[in-house]
Amino acid sequence: MTKKLACMGDRTTNGSIITATSNYFEQGKQVAQHGDMASCLSCKGTFPISGTCDGIMNGSTRLVQDQDKVMCRCSDHRVVAQAQIFNK
Repeated sequence: MTKKLACMGDRTTNGSIITATSNYFEQGKQVAQHGDMASCLSCKGTFPISGTCDGIMNGSTRLVQDQDKVMCRCSDHRVVAQAQIFNK
């Protein structure tokens, strides 16, 4: 199943992606990778994203794709990817 990759500024279910450090870009926006940060409005802070994409990697680091988990205290805080790049 293909999933969209996530970029700097993409929404999450409770905030947005605020850092993206991979070497990949989509329409001028950097693609996020495992460990990049997202805000959480409920927890009132920033938290790492658990990247799960293994179809395209940045070296040995997984990229962030749609529905990846933001590692805050919210059990259902997920990435809502907007990019037109897809994991295969």
